[in-house]
Formats: sequence, C-alpha cells, structure tokens
Amino acid sequence: MKLERKQIGELYRSVSVVREHVNEEARTVEIAFSSEEPYKRWFGIEILDHDPSSIRLGRLKDGGAVLLDHNTGKHIGVVESVEIGADKVGRAVVRFGKSAEAEAAYQDVLDAILRHVSVGYIPHRMVLEEETETGETYRVMDWEPLEVSFVAIPADPTVGVGRTAGAVDVETVIERPEQAEPEPEPVEKRTLDIEILEDKPMPEDNDNLQNEQQRVNDLLTLAEKYEQYGARDLVTDYIRNGKTSAEFQNTLMDKITSRHSDASEAEIGMSDEEINRYSLSRAVSAAITGDWSKAGLERAASEAVAVKMGKAADGFYLPVDSFAKRTFNVGTAAEAGNLVQTSVLGNEFVDVLRNAMVLAGLGVRFLGGLTSSIAIPRKTSGASVSMVAETGNGGGSSVATAQLNMAPKRASNYVDYSKQSIIQGSIDVDMMMQADLMAAIAQIIQTQAFLGSGTGNEATGLVNTSGIGSVVGGANGAAIDWSHIVGLESACANANAEPDQFSGYAVNTKSRGKMKQVQKAANLDFIWDRDVNTPLNGYRAAVTNTMPSNGTKGTADSVCSTLLFGSDWSDLVIALFGGLDLVVDPFTLAATGQVRLTANQFIDVGVRQPASFSAMTDALTT
Repeated sequence: MKLERKQIGELYRSVSVVREHVNEEARTVEIAFSSEEPYKRWFGIEILDHDPSSIRLGRLKDGGAVLLDHNTGKHIGVVESVEIGADKVGRAVVRFGKSAEAEAAYQDVLDAILRHVSVGYIPHRMVLEEETETGETYRVMDWEPLEVSFVAIPADPTVGVGRTAGAVDVETVIERPEQAEPEPEPVEKRTLDIEILEDKPMPEDNDNLQNEQQRVNDLLTLAEKYEQYGARDLVTDYIRNGKTSAEFQNTLMDKITSRHSDASEAEIGMSDEEINRYSLSRAVSAAITGDWSKAGLERAASEAVAVKMGKAADGFYLPVDSFAKRTFNVGTAAEAGNLVQTSVLGNEFVDVLRNAMVLAGLGVRFLGGLTSSIAIPRKTSGASVSMVAETGNGGGSSVATAQLNMAPKRASNYVDYSKQSIIQGSIDVDMMMQADLMAAIAQIIQTQAFLGSGTGNEATGLVNTSGIGSVVGGANGAAIDWSHIVGLESACANANAEPDQFSGYAVNTKSRGKMKQVQKAANLDFIWDRDVNTPLNGYRAAVTNTMPSNGTKGTADSVCSTLLFGSDWSDLVIALFGGLDLVVDPFTLAATGQVRLTANQFIDVGVRQPASFSAMTDALTT
C-alpha cells in the first residue's frame, strides 16, 4: 500500500432542516449532518465511512460549536448530543443561545427561512476504493466533524474550502495500491535519468550530455518552484519530449492565469430565483437603518461572500452572482454580453459617459476571484548557444526566472443617491446603482493600470514600470509626428517583443485629433488612418482620456500627452482580490437627503514582460 500526504483542508456538506424536528420549548433542533452519499470533490468522488470507528466525534460531543455561515465570530449555539445511526447517518441535536444574533437565527429557523445546515469536517485518512476512466473514488476511513453552521445559501458541495481550527494545516493520508510499474524519479533528483527519458536516446558526447543535464535541471527547478500550480504533474512530459524550460514556463503562466480568471470562483452559488430576488437598493436601505429583517437574502449573500473570501466586509459584499447572472440576455452585448467573459469584474468595465474604458478591448489579462497574494513566474533571460571547436567544450547556460508578485491594494470611490430613490427602489434603480458602482471602480482601476505611481498605496502602472521601451520627443517635448508612432512599435520589436494579435496603441482624444491633422510625410496620408479597425500604423488604437494630456517637459508646462504601445497587451495583468465591498454613509449628506455609497475593491497591477510595452510621455498636440 502506498501512502501519500496532502493538505486537503476542511470540507463541508449541506443538508436541510426538517421543521418537525424543532423543539421550541427547549430551543433545540435535530439535524442529520452526514451520510454515505457520494460527493464529488476536486480530488475525486468522496464517501464518508459511517462505521463508528471511522468518525472522531470528540469535538461535537464536547459542546461542539453551532455557527452562522461558518463564521467563528457568530457563535449562536451548541451541540447537545450526537450519534451515528444504524442507517449510516450522523445526527445531532443543537441548542440555540439567547444572544440577539442567536435569537434572530433561531426565529428564522422557526419561520422556515433558515433551512440549510453545513457541516465542516477534516478527512484524516482516505482509501482509494475505485479508479475508473472518469475519476477516482475515495472512502474516508478517518474523519472529524468540527462545527455545525446554519447557512442561508448552501455552498457548492463539490468545493473544498479551508476554514478555521487550523484545518488547512492538517495533512490527509491517502492510501493507494502500489503501482505495477515504477513511477518516475521524484523532482528533487536533479540528475539526468534514463528512466525519465525512456526511449529518448542519450547523447554520446560530453558537450551534449552537459546541455541535456542542464535542460533537465532547469525543468526540475521550475517544477519544484511552482509545485502549487501543478508543475510536478507536467514536468515529466516536457523532459521526455525534449522541450525547453522556456516552453515549460509559458505553459505554467497559462495554467496560473486560467486558474484565477474564472469568475465562478467568486460566486457563492445563488439560484436563479435568488438572483432575481436580490435587490441592491434593499441592501442599502437595510444598511442605512440597521434593520436587515426585510433583507435576509442580501445579508446572507454578503456573509456567504465573506466566508468565501475569508474577510469580513466593512459594509456589505455585493455577490458576483447578483450582477453577473441577473435576468439579462447573455447574447446581447448591451446587456449581459459585456459581463460574461473571461473575468466578470474585469471585462464588465464599459462606460461611455466617463473616460472610455479600454482595458478589456485591448486584451489586458484580468485575474478575478483571488483571495490571497499571488506570484506569477516569468523568464528574465534565456539559454545561449556558442560555436566551439570540434573537440571543444560548450559553454554552459541556463534560463533565469523571476516572480511577478501581486498583493491587494484598495481602490475606492463613491456615488451619491437620494434616500427617496433607494426607499422606492425598483429593478431600474438597482441597475442604475450597479452600473454607477462598477463604473466608479473601473475608472480607478484603469487609471492605476496605466499611470499608478507604485508609491504609497498605489499600484505600479504601465508608464512607471521599469524596463518598458521609451520614445523621447525632446527637451521641451515635441509635436507628434510619424517617427514617434513607428518608434513606439520599434522599441518593442527591437527588444524581441514582436507585435501579435493583442498589439495596439492607447492615446487620448487630443493626440487622436492631432494625428488626424498631421501627414506621415509630404504627399502621404495622415498619421491617423481612415481604417476604423486599425487606424494607427496598421494596429488597433484605443482612445481614452485616462491617458494624460497635462504632463510637463522642460518649458512645455502641463501640455504633454502620453502615448502607449503594446506588442502584447495580455502581458499587462490586473488582479482583483475578494468581492466588491460597499459601505453606506447616511450622515455626510444628510442635510440634502442623500446617501453616499462607497465601493471598495482590492486590486493590483503587474507587467509580465516589460519589453512588450513602450511609452512616449512628452507628445505635444498644439
């Protein structure tokens, strides 16, 4: 039997409360919290074994905690008794406390509003019971219930979530039958191995042998460094097929970004009915008064987001589900078509009433649904090859890599509404409020992406990223001409960042106006071409007044514009951490009967390959 150890962390299962099992006099509820029903997890099908010897009931029997939404700060009751029935079902009797929060939750149970229970547990030992083409089935032979939570919105039972009590630090032992064939050598062994290469012929001369050893060592180094992204599972094929570490690094980048760009990671599993019932104006009204009795769904949704993000909201969270899936037509761009793309929060940034939002159109990469800081690998230098004599030794070289580290930085903006519009809230008011909030946050994110200073609380924007190409007009700036536009493209190409399908310029409206009046040269067309798809030097051009026109260079005071070119705009990465946190302020504008709604979104900006971009910051348009 082969043993493996993995940090699976705490998992949970959801069940429903049966109304007849409520004892109002004793304030107790009998629940069935577990069974041997198979559940699909990320690691395969899971079956909880219900032999009494397989379950550690010590925590629950010793006054186990009853929580609200798995939040240890919301302790609303205690487990009175627990047993495993002959029918292989785990049951418990839980008693509610008398705090205000416990009383409210208990009343919701009595009123059949709070009807779902989620039980968190740690699997300590699993045995591989069956392996088929569709996946693996594990029987959990040693598991430990930690707590019972009443939840308004049951979380997806197919997802394992790290929670409290140090669950993420617990290793689960997995038992597998021994494989008939020997497994590849572990990654830690950094020597050329005939078994790993299998039918790949060994080099006969020492120079090639050294190069092959270096290639394998580089691949194994990357596999170890980025193990958390599944690099170990991929490296063997790259070694066998003679692929380079540069190819492996590119695959890792795609794997990491795809892992974080799915908007579903930020969703809490609201049903279509709940999405249609959700009202932002009702949530705002409840936040103003402090009375959430008529906004139970909105409060529960916020708490569910908080649980998923591992962070309490300053006000309340707006769940991604509520604005990504409402009754819009996904096939219509003017409706939900602009919301349902690679990353809902990212590609939803379209607002023609303010500075034009151009990030998504350029192909900028958005990473949504993040809950912690991330590190993205990138290559800083490649291997080199030298010419040597017939019997000479080749020079050794290796691929150098670095990490693009991204950590949360708070982007904040606010919009003001009249109290009357909120009180008389309707679907139209909800849509208006959501559009305003998204646009306000989008403006800040786009400004940070292009211009963030990298100091204080700001992200490091593209213009201030070290290593991007540069085109200089002059000591006092220079009027835009054709050489500047071509120079921006050449600055990237000369650094081997050749333009591709994500290439294009970003300019402001003054620069566009100037280029429509200036010819490339005598008797030639104007710089800004008549081709609406590729109007500038044969490339796309995004126009937004987020690009500044008030820069200073020498005697050119507050009149210089910035122009950007990207050979691959997907190398600009915007990370979105957590959910959209809304804080309601009914006091600042109380005299005018208005409410200020402040939106907070944690973000960061990073550039994978600075050589993919170039900038001119002293262009004159007058």
